[in-house]
Amino acid sequence: MYEMDYFKETECPLLDTEWKLRAEKELNETMENYMLEMQTLKKLVLNDPNLTVPNTHEFLLRFLRARKFNSAKAFEMVQRYYLMKLKCPELFSCPLPSECSKTFDLQAQNMLQHRDQWGRRIFVIRVDSFDSSKVSIDDIFRTNILALEHIVREPETQIAGLVVILDMAGLSLQHAKFFTPYYAKKMVELVQETFPLRFKGFHVVNEPFYFDAVMAVLKPFLKDKIRKRIFLHGSDIDALHAFVSNDILPSEYGGETGPFDNRGWYMRLLADEEYFNEIGNYGYKTSNNDDN
Repeated sequence: MYEMDYFKETECPLLDTEWKLRAEKELNETMENYMLEMQTLKKLVLNDPNLTVPNTHEFLLRFLRARKFNSAKAFEMVQRYYLMKLKCPELFSCPLPSECSKTFDLQAQNMLQHRDQWGRRIFVIRVDSFDSSKVSIDDIFRTNILALEHIVREPETQIAGLVVILDMAGLSLQHAKFFTPYYAKKMVELVQETFPLRFKGFHVVNEPFYFDAVMAVLKPFLKDKIRKRIFLHGSDIDALHAFVSNDILPSEYGGETGPFDNRGWYMRLLADEEYFNEIGNYGYKTSNNDDN
């Protein structure tokens, strides 16, 4: 029989007044809802005998926020999150930062240092920097997972969400494998149902005329809510600035923070190596686990 003190009894992580009001307005995060829905979610998790999760409120809170404090929906997301990692580890297991040096050396991905004017994190992906002779599509996919696992711990990001800028300059046939129905479906599942983050916008820049073919692959899997959050800007960088202020963008996108450079972000990830090593210990039991 499970003991309820399996979870450390911690208070709701403190937010300043502005963030607290925003969480209440956008996510139904009142103290009453927090106590009720957290207790319910804990019971649901503890009643899944094959599942082991971190024993803190902070971990479960990201799922409650992602599902606007509906504990039943949050529990479904917890289950999908770990089933995703169990069924498809080549894509969804989180790598250690030290294992990703070749991928980061490509300068293809960067979590920008500053939040946008609405407090959202900004993740930039540059397709033309993907070099299939050096890294695989699975390497790229898992590095994206690493990026998400890093920022999902931030209370402000759980509330405000994430915006993705996808730079399609240089898109060629060698990149076609990144947009096959298999990988497209996995990406959409991650965004729509599985990862406990609020994905608030997808801004595509420098896309070629045949990018419509890529969208045709994605659209069958997209819900209306996500479809409405995809914006195609072409080479019109000013159009991007209407959504993401240029004072936080690299100079390649008309910004004021200097050239695109992910080295600072990579150093921060390396500093958290121990955390990423630890999260690999959680999830659903497998037959191998049972034999040990």
